[in-house]
Amino acid sequence: MNYNTSEPLPFPLLTEELIKALDSHYPQRHPDLSLSDREIWFRAGQRSVVDFLIEHQDRQKENMLNNVLENQI
Repeated sequence: MNYNTSEPLPFPLLTEELIKALDSHYPQRHPDLSLSDREIWFRAGQRSVVDFLIEHQDRQKENMLNNVLENQI
């Protein structure tokens, strides 16, 4: 595997268990205003990654469904 390319590596299959665990560790919630700005942005970044993975998992599911439907034709 060549890690020196400008192309990002493909994601492995994202499981429901992984997404649920990440969602429970980094839930979507309003920021705690008692935290520093830096901590609020850090936590927002963590959640942003979870949201990105959820979107990517949705695309993976859609692609799998399309592949199944194409193979049935």
